[in-house]
Amino acid sequence: MQKYQCVPSRYGYSTEPMPTVEEIQKHYRESYYQDPTGQYKKEYEIAELDYFSDRANVALDFVAAHGISKGNSIDLGCGEGFFLKSAQQRGFCVFGVDHSLVGIERQNRELIENNPGHFKAGDIENERHFEGVSFDLVYCKNVIEHVIDPDRIMTQIASYLSPGGLAIIEVPNDFSELHSIIFGDAVKEELPIFVPPVHLHYFTTKTLPELGRRNGFSVIDCFGDYPIDHLLMEDVFNYYKDRTLGTFAHSLRRKFFRY
Repeated sequence: MQKYQCVPSRYGYSTEPMPTVEEIQKHYRESYYQDPTGQYKKEYEIAELDYFSDRANVALDFVAAHGISKGNSIDLGCGEGFFLKSAQQRGFCVFGVDHSLVGIERQNRELIENNPGHFKAGDIENERHFEGVSFDLVYCKNVIEHVIDPDRIMTQIASYLSPGGLAIIEVPNDFSELHSIIFGDAVKEELPIFVPPVHLHYFTTKTLPELGRRNGFSVIDCFGDYPIDHLLMEDVFNYYKDRTLGTFAHSLRRKFFRY
């Protein structure tokens, strides 16, 4: 079994050694998407579907405030397609790429059926899809922490953007200053937030904008959502120590986000 270390890097922290491309692809093909007990559920309750919609609409409101409310939108790592469902409802022409289309076929099959040729299963980091098509909005949620070379995927994102287009890139805020307070001097490799080979890089509010600028982007803003991690500061709410609390913590996040 491979033993990984968590080492400082220009991204914040990174996994060492890096798994191979083949190992990562095998992981996503066989575990992350296909296993019904894993990433994707077969059914969601209404509150969870509302949460997916709320998160999508925060992103879409943001780009609308910066002058983009229609045109082509692509989701790199489209998952189950909930962002694209909201984007289409608001007038965007939608496209999506992911290692596997199992999730979107299960949850939002109509997106694929109503937009023939707009969805592909493939490598996001090393391959540019939909040649000849440019995009007013590129959405990339919880993807670049999974790839071997985040700078390379930023180059790919730039290749999709039309002049004046916007990219929204979302990553977890693991190993943040708040985590330093919560976990203290604990060895990073022993913390539950260190999860290679799933997450390979751990960004900060400083290194993520630097990644954008380094690759030719103008950074408009960098902000977070509901800081669910603050619940870890009290044992009675600590969902890492008591996994049964996780459902309640997420329910609180959904309610706060909707508010």
